Amino acid sequence: MMKKWICLALCLLMVSGCALAYDGTAPIGEEPITISVLTTNQASLLTDFANMTWWQEALKRANVVLEVEMVDPSSYADVIKPRLAAGIDLPDLINVGSNDSDMAYINSGLFLDLTEYYDTMAFNLNKRFEEHPTLKSQLTTPDGSIYYIPYIYTTDSNMRTMMLNAQFVEAVGMTMEEITDIDSYTEYLYKVKEMDANGNGDPDDEVPLFMRSGMIGLLGMYWGLDLADGGGFRVDENGAVVCDYVSEEYREFLEWAHQLYADGIIYNEFATSSFDIQQALFTSNQIGSMVHFISNMTGYSQTIDPEWEFNVDEPIMQAVALSGPYSDPVVYGRDSFGGCFAISATCEHPEEVFAFCDYLMSDEVGVLTWYGIEGVDYNIVDGEYVFTDLYLNNEDDYLGKAGYNFAGLPSYQLDYMSKQCDQVRQQALDLAPYVYNPTFPFYYKLEEENEIINAYRADLDTYFSENLVAFVMGTRSLDEWDAYVSTVESMGLSELVSVYQAAADRAAQTAE
Repeated sequence: MMKKWICLALCLLMVSGCALAYDGTAPIGEEPITISVLTTNQASLLTDFANMTWWQEALKRANVVLEVEMVDPSSYADVIKPRLAAGIDLPDLINVGSNDSDMAYINSGLFLDLTEYYDTMAFNLNKRFEEHPTLKSQLTTPDGSIYYIPYIYTTDSNMRTMMLNAQFVEAVGMTMEEITDIDSYTEYLYKVKEMDANGNGDPDDEVPLFMRSGMIGLLGMYWGLDLADGGGFRVDENGAVVCDYVSEEYREFLEWAHQLYADGIIYNEFATSSFDIQQALFTSNQIGSMVHFISNMTGYSQTIDPEWEFNVDEPIMQAVALSGPYSDPVVYGRDSFGGCFAISATCEHPEEVFAFCDYLMSDEVGVLTWYGIEGVDYNIVDGEYVFTDLYLNNEDDYLGKAGYNFAGLPSYQLDYMSKQCDQVRQQALDLAPYVYNPTFPFYYKLEEENEIINAYRADLDTYFSENLVAFVMGTRSLDEWDAYVSTVESMGLSELVSVYQAAADRAAQTAE
């Protein structure tokens, strides 16, 4: 009997001695760890992972050998869906390609429940959760489990903001400092319409407000609305889920937008306008303002004026946080939940795989995969990152090839602004305090809740979108507002709000 107890004790000692001693830093283990991965890169779209020097350096530090099956982004959906449907010969780590909104993959048993690992090993992931307060709740299923490791978007350094053409502002006799709210902005728009702001001799070719297809809802933020990533739903200050598309504030926004459209202020084909149209208008310097990601501002200046000098000339498009009738100064952020990675249920070393994924969320890897290698891509001067000419010149897409904006592994966007000119980077920092992020992002729902969503949401989204365009263009009169609201209410709005309220309440409990 004594021999049995001794043998058992020795076995326990051996097991504990083999336990992973991961503490959030590299290396993951003393011996190299091989991990197989199926993934794609929907961000920079580059797929030559073996030559991405920054990421290869991260693997070296982690002591990880990655066997990567990299699929072209254009065909990833066609590859991943049948692979997961078959459920055989899956690698250790899988880019799911969606957020698995109905939890079909979770319920199939394909992936490991990672809750215990999150409780004991998420050293760096917990830092990211502190930065993005809704993210952990978004990953948590209604029964309190977590199956996925995220790709995390930045929410406060690449905001969508109103941009004004500074040359136009000066030409119409105003200053950037004057344009602080919707009233002064509207004044600017009409002056651009009335004057030859671009100085080409044609007083009628300026587009005071350009919006690409699907983006006009962003203007609702100045009325306290979330018509963008929130899909028209948000959680108010009392914790209640509300639908902005039937609010009085929305009706007032539509009145403003319709008047601008009727007066030729908003680009007349905003509902279908494309990137190519935008580029053509910028090339001929016709755009007076637009709302878009601030990370585009450097490129817009270069498009307007090919002679514009990086880090020398002031940006031609300048960002501003406007206030509105129902909002303080505001710019629009985004949902941080950017993608799902799962560990296969057949993985033989899930602890090591999770540790590797957590390490990729570290400050060290964030700097490495966005700023590069010290002494090559940047130097630290007086505590500040100073980027080298190699980094800033970005010849032959040096940054992308090195691994900048690679989303093929669980990781996070450190800073989308590093390759922008100094002035744009500073504007992003100045605007960060004014970021509004969606208050009702994606959450996992119960099966019966998803049935209600599937029954109503698609039709409501179509109705919202079609009527937004119709009200702005005037093909439907705002005199029909009450009829519009009645129709929305008849399309299952209250049932949908009830489902969303239950999800928001669960999320609030998870966050406590």
